[in-house]
Amino acid sequence: MPQLDKFTYFTQFFWSCLILFTFYIPICNDGDGVLGISRILKLRNQLVSHRGNKIRSTDPKSLEDILRKGFSTGVSYMYSSLFEVSQWCNTVDLLGKRRKITLISCFGEISGSRGMERNILYLISKSSYKTSSSRITCRNDIMLIHVPHGQGS
Repeated sequence: MPQLDKFTYFTQFFWSCLILFTFYIPICNDGDGVLGISRILKLRNQLVSHRGNKIRSTDPKSLEDILRKGFSTGVSYMYSSLFEVSQWCNTVDLLGKRRKITLISCFGEISGSRGMERNILYLISKSSYKTSSSRITCRNDIMLIHVPHGQGS
């Protein structure tokens, strides 16, 4: 806590202002600083609003393509993260066996959830206006969805 008496007031005020303005000017006037971030956010909001107008079409084919892309992206993220976790678990298990201690044997297991698959198929078939053969191909895409379950102790 500063001591604001008549002997140290001026020096504390001077150094406080100097430090404040030394950091304030580069942060606010730099293109990558606070003002630059606000410009980037405004540009992003404009681009998202333009993109949002394109997505809001009523064409069932484009909506189904968006759903398929979303599902495939989610599945790929899930598998990549699960693969990294399983590699980590195998490494920890190998290190534990070398030291003759068991740390982690398995993080979890991947098992397919038929109920989840049926619900997703129902939602897609409800919103789909295509023939039944395209629903079968859509079903093959969704067969890849699995739910990670924790292993009981």
